[in-house]
Amino acid sequence: MNFESISPSKLALIFGVAAVVIILVLLGSSLRNLFSGSITDDAIVIIKEGNNCIVEGADKIPRIITNCSYNLNDTISITYKAQQPTVEKHEIRQ
Repeated sequence: MNFESISPSKLALIFGVAAVVIILVLLGSSLRNLFSGSITDDAIVIIKEGNNCIVEGADKIPRIITNCSYNLNDTISITYKAQQPTVEKHEIRQ
């Protein structure tokens, strides 16, 4: 195939589509994690600094809970998405 026979607009379209496909492939795993289901897990408050608590779920990623009313070493139930640092929901474990 000779690129000289293709019009510049078609060539730009081909490269644009290829770039979008490459970006989607590279971000595919991140997007899959973003839209994956939530995980509920028990975690222990390992650090308490002011109004912030740091907990660690089963995936060993530290997560910060702001305006935290828990104490150091409290066991709480947290809900989060895999490989994401935010806590969606948290409550003291009874």
